[in-house]
Amino acid sequence: MIAEYNIIINELAGSGHGKTVWETVKPILEQRQIRFEYHVSEYAGHTTLLAAQFAKDLHRQPNITPILLVIGGDGSLNEALNGLMQVPLAEPIPIAYLPGGSGNDFARGLGMATDPEIALAQILNNLRPRPLNIGVYHETLKNDHRYFVNNVGLGFDAQIVDDTNRSKQKGRLGRWSYLSNALKAYSQQIGYPLTVHVGRQRDTYRHAFLCTVSNHPYFGGGVKILPQANIHDEQLELIVVEEPHWWIILWLFTLLLMGGRHLNSRFVHHYRSAKLHLLVNSVEIGQMDGQIIGNRNYDLYLSTQSYPFWIDTSIHDHY
Repeated sequence: MIAEYNIIINELAGSGHGKTVWETVKPILEQRQIRFEYHVSEYAGHTTLLAAQFAKDLHRQPNITPILLVIGGDGSLNEALNGLMQVPLAEPIPIAYLPGGSGNDFARGLGMATDPEIALAQILNNLRPRPLNIGVYHETLKNDHRYFVNNVGLGFDAQIVDDTNRSKQKGRLGRWSYLSNALKAYSQQIGYPLTVHVGRQRDTYRHAFLCTVSNHPYFGGGVKILPQANIHDEQLELIVVEEPHWWIILWLFTLLLMGGRHLNSRFVHHYRSAKLHLLVNSVEIGQMDGQIIGNRNYDLYLSTQSYPFWIDTSIHDHY
């Protein structure tokens, strides 16, 4: 079976890191005579259109495996996945990914190599599609149906994302820049009413502050908010924090840096389930995979399904 790659590059991802990754791997693809064609994503939403068009135009050939390779950040990967999911196919097109963004939390959660050449080897030397867990997002008030690879956040989490995307720190994501933006977002976010349904369990929070559902441990460019989340199982994890005093935010962040001990705090509520139902009866900002999804009320159903990816993270050497 021969792999044939359709490549979408977001050159602006990671303040130009996406372009650097592409310039690194393109000569290797040519040297190895890999079959590929490529397109450059030129604006927000363009990757979704390119991925959907690839799926629509696909004509399968014997002994050829078509693969969509995305070079960019988590937002680019999200757009590509949602573009492919717009086109129903009997056999889904596997996704390969080279991290070139500022956060790269999906690659971190999967355990991909950070070196572009080794990450490329993890793709080119892969032999079969590998099913991974993705999240399914369905918001009934606006009939908004999407898919995510990392996480969905409402309130404080999304406010941090919005502030980060607007700031010059986007290219320097990490624990300390996250803390800096968290302190700024603290002054902007107020508590909101949240109801969590998990099976027959129903919990109501009068002043929820942070509400994040995740597919793997990381968000915010390496912040390990849900250490037990696993991209290989069929579960999502949810963390809820009620409106805290500023010193509690600092305390929880300290515990977070100490390897996930924040989950043991009485200020933190932790859920694990394949299906979640969240109700928010006030207008709150939301984010998905590091991209703002708007300000709205939410009647939100979250679940999981598997999708084939073309990556073998057991490979640790250059091609």
